[in-house]
Amino acid sequence: MGAILGGTMRSPFTGVVFAVELTHDVNVILPLLLASVIAHAFTVLTLRGSILTEKVARRGYHLSREYAVDPLEILFVREVMRPDVVALPADASVSELAEALHDEHSPRRQSLYPVVDGDKKLIGVIPRHELRELVHLRDGKQLADIVRHDPQVAYPDEPLRVVVYRMAETGFTRFPVVEHDGSRKLMGLVSLDDLLKARTQTLEAERRRERVLPLRLKFPLRRQNTPSA
Repeated sequence: MGAILGGTMRSPFTGVVFAVELTHDVNVILPLLLASVIAHAFTVLTLRGSILTEKVARRGYHLSREYAVDPLEILFVREVMRPDVVALPADASVSELAEALHDEHSPRRQSLYPVVDGDKKLIGVIPRHELRELVHLRDGKQLADIVRHDPQVAYPDEPLRVVVYRMAETGFTRFPVVEHDGSRKLMGLVSLDDLLKARTQTLEAERRRERVLPLRLKFPLRRQNTPSA
């Protein structure tokens, strides 16, 4: 009874305590504990949920995995951000950036440009499509006058789950990463693609750990006695 209770409810110690309270026999603690642990291990390996959640799951309600840790909670921004990004100087004019945008060596996939001052302090951001429109107009304004000031930022010591929530709240999928000491020194960029790549790497690592290796048993060959000459 204690083993059944510990296995179906995923609580082996509760089964042991319940059985000891009914029988008042302390001599059964050790075998009861062994049976409850084996039953618990068997149900964890064979069943997706416990008897407490099975009925709820059959009704079609989604249940999160038991004893699971969100991978985005244990990964930080500094582990997935891109430090090699193009930052534009705040005192540069839009017309001066025409050649830089059309340069074949410029990273065309960068969709958001941070704008910094001489100390690499973040002044604001400007999307690539807005900058291209201004370049076509040959506008002589400085970037400091047209950038989006006080943008949403991320910090290198933040877990990725916080950044995901911030993306969902603001609707932006790219954040500049700045120092958390108040200096707002630019360190890189983090985007939704970087978060998805980190999640994919975590899933691949979990699959490698859960992969069952084939067991090969090798038996020594019997030595055949050769007839003597």
